[in-house]
Parts: sequence; structure tokens; C-alpha cells
Amino acid sequence: MLSLDQEILNPDSRVAARMRSYGQNKTIDIIIPSVKNNTVNLSPTVTAYGSGGTKWQQFFYLLKRGSGLLQLNNYEIITAQDPFLVGFAGMLLKQKKQIFEIQIHGDFFGGSYYRNSGLKNWLYYYLARWLVIPYADQIRVVGERVKQSIIKLGIREEKISVQPIVVPVKEIQEYIPKQNAHDLFPEFNKIFLCLGRLDTVKNVGWLIAVFNDYVHNNHVPVLLLIAGDGSERNQLEIQVKNLDAKNYIRFLGALKNPLDYLKTVDCLLFPSLSEGYGLVAMEAAAAGTKIIMNDVGVANYELKASERVTIVAVNDWVEFMTALKNI
Repeated sequence: MLSLDQEILNPDSRVAARMRSYGQNKTIDIIIPSVKNNTVNLSPTVTAYGSGGTKWQQFFYLLKRGSGLLQLNNYEIITAQDPFLVGFAGMLLKQKKQIFEIQIHGDFFGGSYYRNSGLKNWLYYYLARWLVIPYADQIRVVGERVKQSIIKLGIREEKISVQPIVVPVKEIQEYIPKQNAHDLFPEFNKIFLCLGRLDTVKNVGWLIAVFNDYVHNNHVPVLLLIAGDGSERNQLEIQVKNLDAKNYIRFLGALKNPLDYLKTVDCLLFPSLSEGYGLVAMEAAAAGTKIIMNDVGVANYELKASERVTIVAVNDWVEFMTALKNI
């Protein structure tokens, strides 16, 4: 397995535990581009390797480490956890006797967002589109939306399998919150939550602007809680400050247990520009929380519009505003 997830190298992480579960009936060696050149034994059958090297060296060191392992072991499958550089590395490492699989976790090919979001992503898009994906023996995706996007590229449907992220529905339904958002913020009639990584594709800046407009047009005591961290957090906090919106838009940072909020707010807001799946939305649905989401990821596929789920066109300001008023 070739992966970009640094947390695999931490034996105590959730993703490392998931790798151990995958290795219950098979042997798995995992290589991760990393500053450290190290070996981490996650279980008797699962081993993770850091490639070592600077950011610009890691791709070549990953290839070197992979070549060494291929000489020592008889692998059946080479699987790459994205269709871009690690997918390209897997393509280069594949030998005749191996199956080459790529995993696609995002909807990179279903719209123009990814290829229009900078030169690097443009190069990655066409590398995957014309080299890696056509070369793959099998393709694993997380949702039906991504599958349909790949089929539109001309890839045969029989090469594609959908393996969605497991949502612990029973665990979420049975969870009893240790704190209630309305008890923490009793001055607000309605509390909305945006939960996830704070980077460009999550579209949180647009949501802040819409919510600010909603508050000023309706004069209602409502609160938007933004939970998560990421590269855009400082910029988003400046945006809120400049709008003088700190009283009704607040940042929580990364949450140790988001279920306390997810189960006690009035509505989850999911404004992403693109998603391969949308685990947070599925968790909110399991919690019985109302959802307003853009038409991305699980929307209109695994998660249908209903009394509790409102799906709007991406970046439709008026439609999103109307949905907020209806909560």
C-alpha cells in the first residue's frame, strides 16, 4: 500500500488501528512519504515504512523503498491511496504478476473545481486522468458519485467497486451527549454547526458570508459554530472579525468528541465545493440532526433529500439562505 496518511506511522492513531484490522487475514506493507526513514510494526502482519527525505526527495525514496520490498516479497496487489503522485508511483512499481489498484476518496473528476484550483492540481488532474486511472487494473471509490464521475471518463464500470466509509450508526444513535450546545450558548434560539477541515474546498468562507447576511436580514438570535482546524483558519477568523460577526460566528477548533455538538445543535451546514463522500453529513443523519448541504458527495446518492435533509446547488446563495430560514 502506498499512502499519504502520516498518522499510519503513529501506532496509537485511529487510522493505524484501521490498518491493523485490515491485516487480520492478510499481510500488508505500507509506505508513506515522510521526513523520517523509519519502520513501524503495527502488528505481526502490518508494517508501515516512512520513506525519508525532504519533500522533493520523498517520491523517489518511496520508489526506492517499494523496489526493495518488491525484491523481498511476493505481493499480490499494489494499492495506492490516491490517483496522483502515489498512484503514479504505484504505476511505476507494478510488475506483471501484480494487480494495480487505486483508491479514489475525492470527487476530483466530477466537475471543474480540482483542475481549476492551481497549477499543481491541474498537473495532478491530467496525470491521473490520462496515465494512472487508465492503467489501473481496479479502482476503489468511496461513493456512488465518484463512481459515476469515473465512468464518464470512459472507464469500464466492471473495473470500479464502491466501498463506502463505514458509519457507526448504532454507536452514534446510542451516544448520550455529555454537554448540550444550547446549555453552553443559551442566548441563541437556533445553533448551526459546520464541522470539518478548514481548507479551500470546504468553502467555509462562503458560508460565513451567507450566514452573516442571514443574521442581518432576519434579526434573529442564531449562532454558527465552526469546528475544525486547517490551513484557512486564520484567514477565516480575520473574515469574521472584519464582518464584526464574532458574537454569532464562533470557532471551536478541533473537537475531541464532535458528537456532543453534532447531536445537540439544530442543524449541520455542509457547504463544500467538492466531496468524494461526506462522512460528517452521514454522521449527522445517523444522529437525527437536520442538514443543509451542497449537492456534493453523498448528496442525492447515499443521502436523499427529505424533511431533515435539504440539498442545494453548489454556491446557490438564495437557496442556501432560504434553507437557513426554514430551520
